[in-house]
Amino acid sequence: MRPLLAAAGWLWATAAPAQQADLNSALARAQRAYDQMQTLRAEFTQTITNPMLGAPERSRGVLFLAPPDRFAMRFLDPEGDRIVADGRWLWLYTPSTVPDQVIRQPIPASGATTPNLFAQFIDRPLERYQASYLGRQELGGEAVDVVRFVPRERDMPFREAVLSLAVSDGWPRKLELAEPSGQRRELIFSKPAVNLQIAPEELSFTPPKGVRVVTP
Repeated sequence: MRPLLAAAGWLWATAAPAQQADLNSALARAQRAYDQMQTLRAEFTQTITNPMLGAPERSRGVLFLAPPDRFAMRFLDPEGDRIVADGRWLWLYTPSTVPDQVIRQPIPASGATTPNLFAQFIDRPLERYQASYLGRQELGGEAVDVVRFVPRERDMPFREAVLSLAVSDGWPRKLELAEPSGQRRELIFSKPAVNLQIAPEELSFTPPKGVRVVTP
């Protein structure tokens, strides 16, 4: 028994530094990609699974990003829904469910909470999370490094996140979130295009006529 235990201990001792090196490499690659990016456009599909609501809810659209504080998701299905961070306000407009109302709230000037999905996990993530490397997998025909994040603070709107980072360019290809309610959210990103011009109207929002603006 003792030789087996010794062998197991040796395997753990050698595996842990290797996993840490893989984690550091994946996060560094993602950080470099983020630092070199001025704008980003990518397509997304979203699946929300809530055990209390039955069948999963699916949507898709286009994501736009211009750091540090401009971010948007334009939904193509359901068509017309939008999330926009315009540098000052975060707008949430879902005419598919509430056509006569838009929610507006200030973008936090500091702290971990940000509407920028990528900055939360790519820009200095170890300050916000305990991260662990889950391994290299294949997603959509390409290799990805899979990293699990557990928030260090309790004010985050999720209990854990799993991010799949493309080995080829460092950009996220999938984000899975486990929320406190038990709801799970999966976002898959495709066709990332970096440093292309984004139309100004994609990163701004004007409430349609007759729509009530609610500021919580």
